[in-house]
Amino acid sequence: MALVLTLADCSTNPALNGPDGSVDPPSMLDDQQRLALSFIAQLRDGAGTPVGALMAFAGTVGTPTGWIKANGALLSRTTYPALFAYASSQGLVTEAEWTATSSGRFSVGDGSTTFRIPDTRGMFIRGLDESRGLDASRVVGTFQDQANVSHSHGVNDPSHNHPDPGHIHQGGTSGSGDHTHGYAGWASTGVLAASGLTSATVYAPTGANTNPAGNHAHSFTTDLRAANLWATTTGISIQSQGSEGHPRNLAYPMFIKY
Repeated sequence: MALVLTLADCSTNPALNGPDGSVDPPSMLDDQQRLALSFIAQLRDGAGTPVGALMAFAGTVGTPTGWIKANGALLSRTTYPALFAYASSQGLVTEAEWTATSSGRFSVGDGSTTFRIPDTRGMFIRGLDESRGLDASRVVGTFQDQANVSHSHGVNDPSHNHPDPGHIHQGGTSGSGDHTHGYAGWASTGVLAASGLTSATVYAPTGANTNPAGNHAHSFTTDLRAANLWATTTGISIQSQGSEGHPRNLAYPMFIKY
């Protein structure tokens, strides 16, 4: 039975993972054992994970073998040929497009020797809508800025009091309008004319009128104004939560398989 030479040739059926110990020489068995160990080493180093896969690693020291940080860097097309081949198969955007809207895509880089990888730093990754209708019209790898659903805020201000609208407040006019009224009926009243009076206190009903004093005004002050309780603003403001909305989360560096 032939030696298993690649990970793709491995079978979940042990009998199919040659050689056959009953007919094959011991040297072939030794070779297969060495190959099996090489497969285990590849799995340890990330072989079998598709090129272009993104993964978070719980740590900041070192870089896992076969992975590179997904930080938007320019990479050499010859140093990372498999990743460049994958990037090309997905379609490369221009550098301008990458900067403006598509930082989750691969770019053409300098157009000849480099290409740019996605930048996942500080980002949440969202499942592509794919016609579901929750995040319509999105294209794979496109950037979406923060947004919050429309909502309202209530105000809790137990230390602030407004005057009771049903309360009767006291007040008074200023003295700037003090004046007297002349008696308009004295000329037709013999008693007043004979006595030489020019004015008199009128008690109704008399049939006579007092002279008008002319237009004038009185200022009026209430205890609300005096106590500074009547204000055009409250001084209350609604504080913002911060510069973005986000759920509870953990921060890990993201890597891409090359």
